[in-house]
Amino acid sequence: MNKYKKKQRSIQILYYICFEDCGFFLQSDVMAHYKDTTMTRFSLLICLIFFTFGFGFGQNKNLKCDCPKTQFAGEKADTIFYLANNKSIVLCGFKNPNRKPATYSEFILAICGQDTIIDFWGAVLTCRLRVSKDTLLIDQLQNLPTGKDFGSQETIWMTEKIYFNGHKTLRKSFVNRQITKYNAAQIKQVLQAYLLAKPAIDESKMEIASKLFIATLSGDKIARQYFAEFKTKFILDGAFAEEYNDLTLMLKQWDEK
Repeated sequence: MNKYKKKQRSIQILYYICFEDCGFFLQSDVMAHYKDTTMTRFSLLICLIFFTFGFGFGQNKNLKCDCPKTQFAGEKADTIFYLANNKSIVLCGFKNPNRKPATYSEFILAICGQDTIIDFWGAVLTCRLRVSKDTLLIDQLQNLPTGKDFGSQETIWMTEKIYFNGHKTLRKSFVNRQITKYNAAQIKQVLQAYLLAKPAIDESKMEIASKLFIATLSGDKIARQYFAEFKTKFILDGAFAEEYNDLTLMLKQWDEK
């Protein structure tokens, strides 16, 4: 039994003892017999003090815990997220403290006091985590060409919710439908760029792929067709192929969710 479970067990025992003791003295016939006695006043005072400070002692924000041992990340806690339902989720992994709010990558999450993890988020992901009452929200960030003049802009692509039903951990994810879309003039410009592009692959061609992706999300059927044909018009390999595959997976998530 780890330290967290021992602490919780000790608190439960103390509460049980105190409830039993106070319950005895609060019975009407006992109170009548011991009314105004020093013993009754003393016992009630002890129970009052315990309940006043005991409940605070059991709250999550006094809780410290580390992660279970895994192959993915170290055991030392980087951040602990305290939920309103008295649950705590610990994060171990890489934190970028220079970002405000901080972002995380290559990390694991676990429920404090448990010897298994919720999951592992890999190095290719950049995430921002936040608490909303009894739910932990994990925002997956992506740089997409949705800024001014097709400039790159960090955007929440997908949000995953981790919450609880009793002792059961539940997870649900959904894509951000509020991503900035292209207007008709922007879509026309993207389509023309694709048609005029030479077959040789380079970074500028991958920028066209990203713009076709956003144009597809904007509802343009021709942009969707061009995006699907992109891998045959341009010979993709290495990092370029990986980037295109990531966009393809994201489009599948958009269609499914």
